[in-house]
Amino acid sequence: MKRITLLCLAAIVVPLVVLAYLFTPPVADVELPRTDLRLAVWMGVTWSMDDHEPGEIRDLANELLARNVDEAYIYVSYLSADDSFNLTYGQARTFVAQMKRHAPRLRLLAWIGVPVSIKRGDGTTSADRLGSAHIRDQIARFSQFVVYELGFDGLHLNAELIADGDRAYLQTLDQIRKSLPPPIFLSVTAHPLRVVKPVTALPYPALAHHWSQDYLNQVAQRSDQIVLMAYDSGLLFPRDYLNWVAYQTAASQEALQDVDAELLVGLSTSEEWTLSHQTQAETIGIALNGLRAGISDRLDGIGIYPNWETDAREWRLIEFSLGR
Repeated sequence: MKRITLLCLAAIVVPLVVLAYLFTPPVADVELPRTDLRLAVWMGVTWSMDDHEPGEIRDLANELLARNVDEAYIYVSYLSADDSFNLTYGQARTFVAQMKRHAPRLRLLAWIGVPVSIKRGDGTTSADRLGSAHIRDQIARFSQFVVYELGFDGLHLNAELIADGDRAYLQTLDQIRKSLPPPIFLSVTAHPLRVVKPVTALPYPALAHHWSQDYLNQVAQRSDQIVLMAYDSGLLFPRDYLNWVAYQTAASQEALQDVDAELLVGLSTSEEWTLSHQTQAETIGIALNGLRAGISDRLDGIGIYPNWETDAREWRLIEFSLGR
């Protein structure tokens, strides 16, 4: 009877201990071992689409300067289902000109979205639009427009979902690079890397859009900056997410040792709970602890998504971590 009682207690206690371990990782306000990291922020379409008083733009510039932000990705447009770019940039030229007046050291990049698979109005689906030479040309010409006509310092391209090894995406980057030669700055987002060793409590699934280190290297060779999106992991447990961010940070640095492109790791402060972004796990505090565990000299900075949902407490934590 005593043995049965002990077994029953163990059956209750052991799972509770395991869950406590997974849900309560040792998270503290972290100072990263380097204070030279760049800081980038993703900013909403309102700044390029809506009319703003000059004082609002001045206040924004001062706010970004006070936080020592180095670059801002300003959402400009996305490639819509009819293969044209959405007209959401009517105030972009004015915004950029005023921001350059108030914050000339701030790098301003036009963030454009490219959904690779899209359902059209007639019910048909385009599974890989980048396979079309016409679409690649559209993207390259719009990239020229946002730089030469709207005044941005360069382009921040967010194309999703890109399968590992996708040659059409590499062709797209080659065409953009040809249309925007240096010193025009080309920044691109990168999907998380495929996990090839035990990192999480349960085996982490390999999806088509999880990139290999080799493919990340190929993308970086065609860019000035890679921003690895270390969020939307789908992980339930905070400890798993911490370990996953550490892995993504270390593996991306290893992959880009021989490439000159800047490497940033993107972290999320989004408050929206989804199956891919489970907010009980993907907090900025846990992400920064994971970053600290994986950082080396190869990392150039971090990106914060999205600026419009990052509250004062989160900013204090970010600035403390960066030593600012």
